[in-house]
Amino acid sequence: MLNFDELRSRLPIANAGFGFLRERGLRYVDKTGFVYKLALDNQPRILTRPRRFGKSTLLSTVEELFLHSLEPYDGHDSYFKGLSIEKTWQDHGNYPVLHLDFYGLNLQCPDFETFERKVNAALDEFAEAQGLKISTSFQDFSAHFGALLKQLPDYSLVLLVDEFDSPLVHRLRETEELQKASAFMQGLFGMVKQYAGKFRCVFFTGITRFQDLGLGTAGNGFTDISMAPSFAACCGYTREELKHCFADHLRYAAAVRLGIRDEEVTEENVESLLDEMSSWYDGYSFDGRQKVRVFSTWSVLRFFADEEAVLQPYWSSEEGLGLPQLLKLSLDRINAGELLKEVSSGELEVSARQFIQSSLINPRANPYSLMFQTGYLTLKTPFTLSGTLHLDCPNKEISMAFANLVGLSLFRKEEDRFTENYSEKTVAVLKSLDPEKLRSYFNDLFAAIPYEHYPVTDEATVGALIDFNLRGAGLKPRPQQLSSTGRADTVLDLPQDNLTLVFEYKYEESADDRRLDARLEEAITQVRERKYGLNDGSRARVVRFAMVFCAAKDRRCLERMALVDVQQRQLT
Repeated sequence: MLNFDELRSRLPIANAGFGFLRERGLRYVDKTGFVYKLALDNQPRILTRPRRFGKSTLLSTVEELFLHSLEPYDGHDSYFKGLSIEKTWQDHGNYPVLHLDFYGLNLQCPDFETFERKVNAALDEFAEAQGLKISTSFQDFSAHFGALLKQLPDYSLVLLVDEFDSPLVHRLRETEELQKASAFMQGLFGMVKQYAGKFRCVFFTGITRFQDLGLGTAGNGFTDISMAPSFAACCGYTREELKHCFADHLRYAAAVRLGIRDEEVTEENVESLLDEMSSWYDGYSFDGRQKVRVFSTWSVLRFFADEEAVLQPYWSSEEGLGLPQLLKLSLDRINAGELLKEVSSGELEVSARQFIQSSLINPRANPYSLMFQTGYLTLKTPFTLSGTLHLDCPNKEISMAFANLVGLSLFRKEEDRFTENYSEKTVAVLKSLDPEKLRSYFNDLFAAIPYEHYPVTDEATVGALIDFNLRGAGLKPRPQQLSSTGRADTVLDLPQDNLTLVFEYKYEESADDRRLDARLEEAITQVRERKYGLNDGSRARVVRFAMVFCAAKDRRCLERMALVDVQQRQLT
């Protein structure tokens, strides 16, 4: 019988270092095939991924390879024993590794000068470990770094920089400090280019694409592998990796969720659990071709660490939402009304040219690019330079986080935003099938939105706001699609309850009761005649509602709502 405490103790949650994981026998998904590709030559490379996707672990794996190669040391076997790189790696040299964590160095820095001094101190410490010394007269980082590089043999230094974008991103709203950070970064990239022959390997990781940082041509010598198909799965977990490396954790979670012994869990049970996990944590695409999708590393590990095996969001707090500075900047550039309409339509669209030309420094840049970098959006169609990119939230967890994000700029008060129990409350109200409960529930939403910020002006706006509300509860209304029976305003599936809800909205500017009643009858007739929700071949119950939004100044709420009918779908 599986023991939860033992299973939990094997999860790599507390420390991301490769050596730490291997020394203590924690679960490690073998990414050394990607490390091999990174370490083959001295071509500088940049990789960007959202936070908590395993970038630091990947970086520390590269560090371990160059420090100790595949040889045993300190009384233990090589940490690469049994991993795929054992069969391919031919370079058995040991190299000096300069590993700079810009995120950590940037913490508690009241100004940029403090950060630069801390980086210089890290260079001094590295030089001392190599038996070298940098003149204290070099206060400028570029001069300091150049003095170090001149003393190193050719093709010797391994330079690893974690969160390379952190000094810039944390100073986006401070013009003078941002200029200093930009000059620093240009100096860093320039030194890598100028002293290219000194490096054995150069690898930078971060959240923000280089072109987003507005650094001009400074990084032209680097290869951005963030959307390279050959590195699509270098961070995050694929479904097959989960099955291979976390088989016991999957079996335990399936047993708990089904209320059976783990010995009784079948392969079908595990696949069913993986399907559920996929809807919550999978769906990220980084290959530009839509051939590889990965799960969020952090979310999967947190799920396995839950003894009750409850699928829930782990991106609900700021801790898991990527860099807050990027998110706040995205919010500043978002027209909430237009955003909600686009989300309601099923996908967000942006031209590929706008997407690749975005910049944190450019206030007119498309915010969706920044939201892609932080993990809120992912590609839904293959990337083409001349086409239109289709983006959407990758999974249920992020749909909820996305709604929370938009809510920051939408709700009147913080307490009106989506709370921890919001999903349960929403599902309970929907399952009640009570028109008055539903009307009251949706009207609470309209009351929480400042009308001057988000005026409800037509049926599409009503639907977009309600769809947004459902996303905040972790639900995902179907994209609005025309069919042989027309197009309902909102269709929501509740598969666990074998239920489909269909909503048809009408918009009325007058508060006159006769006009409101007439609009409701119009909505009811439309729902019945067009048989919304009855043409997709499912056996689920279909429950259809008609409602009327009154836009009169003293109302601005759903004034009428009726349950049209409840039907069992007929198989086609």
